[in-house]
Amino acid sequence: MTKNVGPEDRVVRVVVGIALAVLVYLRVLGDIASIIAGVLALYLIATGLLARCLFYRLADIDTSIQEQPYSTTDDRAGF
Repeated sequence: MTKNVGPEDRVVRVVVGIALAVLVYLRVLGDIASIIAGVLALYLIATGLLARCLFYRLADIDTSIQEQPYSTTDDRAGF
């Protein structure tokens, strides 16, 4: 599977995953909510580190494609 998660998306996924993992570790949530949050945290951290998301693949979403910056004539001329 090719990479389909962009750099900004990766940072958000890892941060949210770590926050959920901390909530699970501190036992702030109930039993069932803790299990769900733990699985979600694991998935977010894994997809953030690997830059591959199964749900993005199924929905044909690709945030890894960055737009090219606008080039002026000065840039092309070497000025």
